[in-house]
Amino acid sequence: MSTVSFDVTPAHAPGTTWRLGAELLLPAGDPPDTVQLLLPGLTYDRRYWTAPGALDYTRHALGEGYAVLALDRPGTGTSEHPPADQVTVDANVDAVHQVVTALREGAPGIPAFRHVVAVGHSLGSGIALIEAARHQDLDALIVTGLLHAVGPLYPEAVPALYPAAADPLLAPAGPPENYLTTLPGRRAALYEHPPGVDPGVSAWHEDTKSTVTAGEGFTLDAIYQPEAAAGVRAPVLLVVGREDRLFGGGEVSTEDAASVVSHERKFYTGTTDLEAYVVPDAAHSLNVHRTAPSWYAAAHEWLARRGPAAAHE
Repeated sequence: MSTVSFDVTPAHAPGTTWRLGAELLLPAGDPPDTVQLLLPGLTYDRRYWTAPGALDYTRHALGEGYAVLALDRPGTGTSEHPPADQVTVDANVDAVHQVVTALREGAPGIPAFRHVVAVGHSLGSGIALIEAARHQDLDALIVTGLLHAVGPLYPEAVPALYPAAADPLLAPAGPPENYLTTLPGRRAALYEHPPGVDPGVSAWHEDTKSTVTAGEGFTLDAIYQPEAAAGVRAPVLLVVGREDRLFGGGEVSTEDAASVVSHERKFYTGTTDLEAYVVPDAAHSLNVHRTAPSWYAAAHEWLARRGPAAAHE
């Protein structure tokens, strides 16, 4: 594992550079052809992908022979925290595109990879969709925690946020104005299926929370615009928790994969390769649930069948 950084230039601010932090993990031996780019969601940073013990997604991906880049998106974790109004969905897409380019071309401390697979969670999934539609430079997408329908808990998401500068956990770092986080205790209510989460992991989930900016909040609708999912040409795997009530439990059934694909196919019109996996006993934040390893295994089985390596055999 090595800590790496990327200097990106947001399109809306020429001459401005943001430094993004990330962790690069490589399996033993020569670097593989494919790297998984992990994109966390709203109020998360790269730690989402390294939940305790068997819930660590990065460890599973490494075990399957993939390189992994776990990225802190702009304004989160070890990445630079620009003014909140500058950190929009579009700015995230710009940043991710530049990271994808660096992964393909190579950079100091980073080998060049032939294939890049994006694995997103929630907002991170939406950013990956837009990036793929605009630039066609991703070989496959694993879209977790994001459907084109909202559930009964979705209206509670915004009232659950408050200034990060007022949060006992985050205030010491001095978050900028209009950076927000979840109120203490609200992550479990919104993002977890309590019977499926160990208490210690739930506490870790609370302790590793990050931020969302007002700029991201005001531009979230971009990820639901028809051209986002419709513009994706690469294979797509959708992963959703059966108990997700932010995006499930409403217009779309999360009871089985066939129901999810049936609903989502009308949005992913640009790809004929669309599959889904429903994680049992899991809500929105899939990776903190005991059943998370089931989707890790399903995703890698799918990549073996439909991912870039399979396409070039």
